[in-house]
Amino acid sequence: MEAIIEKVIKYAKEELKDNDKVHGFKHAETTAKFAEIISKEERANIKLCIISAWLHDISLKEKRLWRKENVENNHGIESVEKIKNFMISLGLAQSEFDEICDAISCHCFPNIQTTLTSKILWDSDKLNMFSKEMENNYLNNWAIEFGNINKAKEQIKKEREYYLKYFYTKTAKDTAKKMSLN
Repeated sequence: MEAIIEKVIKYAKEELKDNDKVHGFKHAETTAKFAEIISKEERANIKLCIISAWLHDISLKEKRLWRKENVENNHGIESVEKIKNFMISLGLAQSEFDEICDAISCHCFPNIQTTLTSKILWDSDKLNMFSKEMENNYLNNWAIEFGNINKAKEQIKKEREYYLKYFYTKTAKDTAKKMSLN
């Protein structure tokens, strides 16, 4: 497993270098850390969850208006298209390939995740909003958007409240609540 994960990280590092601060390498790394924790606790396939986490935002680039997406047209679906050849090169079983692609393609919107891997990717991705490690990136993003740091803080508060309602796993809910207290 380690050799495959190393290839995925190397690929992600190269592909994410031009992404915005909210969806760059640090975000993928944080998502992968959460995915590993949750997948162990929830007894999911750790390898599939980690690979999904590293690759889920591969298609996002700096100028992309990612907030204008919908279920049929979003960066998850575009990421799957972009990573297909790379994924084939990993030599995964077809079922693993399909599960990773499913998780990535549906990570943008709640209530469309059907597999444990897709639910863990949703949870891991959204836990970034609660992470002190990523907080400045979110604050800066929203401060630019709104032109006001207080409005940015209010937006983060709203997003955290929203995501708390949609976490699938007990592990993610508990983790988010603990991070909210710190």
